[in-house]
Amino acid sequence: MDVSICITTYNHEKYISECLLSVLNQDFSGNFEIIVCNDNSSDATEKVIMDLKEAHPKGYSIRYYNNIPNLGYVKNTLHSFDLAEGKYIAVLDGDDYFIDPKKLQKQFDFLEQNSNFSAVGGDSLVIYEDTDQPDHLFSQHINRELSHENLTDIKIMQTSTLFFRKDILKPDFPTDILSADRCLYLLAGCYGKVKILPETLSSYRQFAASLSKNVTYETMKKDFAIIPFILKYGKNYSPASLKKYFYYTLMTYSKSITKKQFKRASRGYLINNTLSKFSFNPLKLYLVIKWGVHTVKQKYNLKEQNNSFV
Repeated sequence: MDVSICITTYNHEKYISECLLSVLNQDFSGNFEIIVCNDNSSDATEKVIMDLKEAHPKGYSIRYYNNIPNLGYVKNTLHSFDLAEGKYIAVLDGDDYFIDPKKLQKQFDFLEQNSNFSAVGGDSLVIYEDTDQPDHLFSQHINRELSHENLTDIKIMQTSTLFFRKDILKPDFPTDILSADRCLYLLAGCYGKVKILPETLSSYRQFAASLSKNVTYETMKKDFAIIPFILKYGKNYSPASLKKYFYYTLMTYSKSITKKQFKRASRGYLINNTLSKFSFNPLKLYLVIKWGVHTVKQKYNLKEQNNSFV
């Protein structure tokens, strides 16, 4: 099997058909399977999947599983990976879809021709499903080759564009975390470079009530469990860089955070940002500290303006 497209879904009755059709209609010269792991949806998601599996000429490529009881997002994602038989894995959520009909072909060809790369992504179209925000593109790393030093940057890619070698996966991948996507990107950096293609490959739907928009400080703290896992397999990673990255996400993306918690996260960010970029050159060191303080002040002011402190 060349490629396994791993789709996790929960209550995506409205979107799962578009998601599956975007895969089934891919123009791909190899063979692929679609692993659909439904996390015990309470709506008609299962019926939509089974109807499409029965009706579509390529419906036989869909391997469907329903979790009873449900596993939760991270464990369901890893469950789909365990079931995959492909050399490569493409990731897709049940409310997203592939935009480029040659997405799989482009990414498959790239990794087949570039053995020093472990993963390849691309840009995505962010769609605001239930707000009046305009759609926009996501990645700030278009057409770049990223090594482990760059994979702690922000806005690398959305998971709906990710395509990676299955053999990078490890049995001790942490499960009690929030961000399986961040962990995957960093893990890919343990085994090669990551290419971000210039094309817009997939969609990414945003909802006002989505988990990523309402996550608490305490929930986000779970992602610090990713650090020892990555350091176990990625000896080139700097512990300070990883800590800086997760303190930054904790400070920036927590939607329920007190000022005391923000201060704690910002202190961790400033210390580790300085350590990760330390220089004996006084001017360079001054600029690192100055930029770190500027970043903290900017994030604090944004939370004040948005009434994000609790």
